[in-house]
Amino acid sequence: MVAKVRYLLLFICSVFLFQCDFEKEVNIPLPDYSNTPYIECYLEPGKPYRLLVYKSIGYFEELVPVPIRDANITITHRGTTIILPYDTIPRDGDLRFYNYRSKDSLVPLHYDEAFDLAVTINGVTYTSVTTIRTLVAIDSLYNNCNNEKRCQITIRFKDQANTADFYRFLTFSDSLGGDIKQDFLLNDELFDTENAGIGGGYSFNEGQGAVVRLFHLTKEHYDFLTSVKNSQNANGNPFAQPASIKSNIPGLIGIFSGLTYDSKKVEHVEE
Repeated sequence: MVAKVRYLLLFICSVFLFQCDFEKEVNIPLPDYSNTPYIECYLEPGKPYRLLVYKSIGYFEELVPVPIRDANITITHRGTTIILPYDTIPRDGDLRFYNYRSKDSLVPLHYDEAFDLAVTINGVTYTSVTTIRTLVAIDSLYNNCNNEKRCQITIRFKDQANTADFYRFLTFSDSLGGDIKQDFLLNDELFDTENAGIGGGYSFNEGQGAVVRLFHLTKEHYDFLTSVKNSQNANGNPFAQPASIKSNIPGLIGIFSGLTYDSKKVEHVEE
């Protein structure tokens, strides 16, 4: 009987505690965020020199892009300096938006040579240097479909055995404007031989069109993209380690890199 009374008292105390309001509003002062300029510049052979410059915004700020219109931007290669004026006119075929671009000069097909970037904002000049990696061609492409008529795409290519190489594997549905089905970042430590291969999941419907791209990345571009993915994965996750963006433009946030890729189009994904 004594034990029953003891358990009853414990139960009543537990109910009382659960009915109490343990919520307490806590105000945590946050430091002011410095709107560091954000830059993306990709050197794509045969295309104009193009660059995006915006002010970065704080996590709790209103998501309204603020372009920087008065930056002085130059890219120097083989002793020739190209000026990139502010220009937001869209160009046919551009998958990205840029607000600075060269008027007449096109990026040359000069692999593994230095390109120097200089960006002056509010009297402060930021610099960076990069190269354009050699093209790695897609040797072959395979389709594989399961019993549910869902299909995957696998590619084969040659990886140089004596260099450290970094890749991005992208697949789109139907066209480059379609949904991104796969987006993988990888380095050649995964490959035992020069005959390398990458395959995605069963992400396509049988008969669906697809576009596949294999990017040969600079180490800095690979680190930048990896840090962006890590930052996105950490967002909203209280158990994740904080992740910062790895920039190769000291003093700014962003990336300056060559952009080299091979692209294949599949009219109908099927066995």
